Amino acid sequence: MLSTFIAENYAIVRIVVVLAGIACVVLAGVLARAGAKGRRIALVIAGLATLVIILLTLTPHGKQLPAADCFLEVDDPLGDIFNVALFLLPALFIVVAVRKPVLVLLGGILFSAGIEVVQQLLRPVLSRACDINDWIANSTGAAAGVAIAVVVIAVVDRLAKRRGGASDARESDA
Repeated sequence: MLSTFIAENYAIVRIVVVLAGIACVVLAGVLARAGAKGRRIALVIAGLATLVIILLTLTPHGKQLPAADCFLEVDDPLGDIFNVALFLLPALFIVVAVRKPVLVLLGGILFSAGIEVVQQLLRPVLSRACDINDWIANSTGAAAGVAIAVVVIAVVDRLAKRRGGASDARESDA
């Protein structure tokens, strides 16, 4: 099972997640520079990452949970790098694709809240619990993804201006 593998190899898995994150930032820069085609590819990647979120958060867990309310006690929500990373990548690539960081941030926060509500409503079926820590971690990941994308786009645009032309991504907006 995936959770067992992660628990047994936590340090290695964290390093792999960080390296994969760095690779995705580089890829986002390449796609931001590639104009309309890059934006379409970024949107496909964001869609696939969103599908992964849905599969990981809304598939039955298998363990039976006692009936309870949503966990509302905040307890180190940023300690789980995986919940942060889960929303970072889609937010990064959606901003590269659509160039609307505020909307993407709001969408990420609302999408995460929606997942927690669905988990609570379908708790008997999914055996998953609504948890404010997950929402905070996911929202933080979305915010980080948006911030990184804004920086990536700004760097790409600045480099394009230095080379004497408008960014390919900006030209495709016209």
